[in-house]
Amino acid sequence: MQATEKASYETHAAIVLLCAVAYFYAFQLNAYLFNPLEFSHGVNWLFIPSGLRLLFVLVLVHSGALGIVIGTLAIQYNGDSTDTLAFNAVTALISGGAPYLSRHIAVHSLKLSPVLTGLTSKGFFKISVLFAVINALLHQAWYFWNDKTENFLSSTFAMMVGDWFGTVLVLAFASFMIKGCKLVADTFSV
Repeated sequence: MQATEKASYETHAAIVLLCAVAYFYAFQLNAYLFNPLEFSHGVNWLFIPSGLRLLFVLVLVHSGALGIVIGTLAIQYNGDSTDTLAFNAVTALISGGAPYLSRHIAVHSLKLSPVLTGLTSKGFFKISVLFAVINALLHQAWYFWNDKTENFLSSTFAMMVGDWFGTVLVLAFASFMIKGCKLVADTFSV
């Protein structure tokens, strides 16, 4: 293996690990702050980690999705999970796969630039709604199939709302930070 390939693998692994750790701790923070607002199994009226899911996959694509899968597995095995390995694995794959599928649909059907150039607030709105719908439908279908939720429709709606609010907050914060960094860079480059 050449040195550049090895460095590339190491960088990829570091990005995946960073996404997994960030997602894990965002989930813990969200649970601490908003678990009293939990609607049903895995459904919060405000779920900030969903925004990280979409942000990581929009920007880092495969590395972001893999980090979310690993972070979700760590979350499930960190607590008192009595769920089966298959349940936890599929849940993790949905967590990483839903934003990946949303990105794919947005790039190919909504004409989102794969490198995110020219992304407007209207584009952010479209991708956030698309992601909230796909994520909630996939998770709730899986939870309903495994008797983790009793009412598919109301849990799906609540999850869409919570995921959308969390996504909007994270994307707005990321946009604000990028604009702030550009402003600082422009100020010091003169």
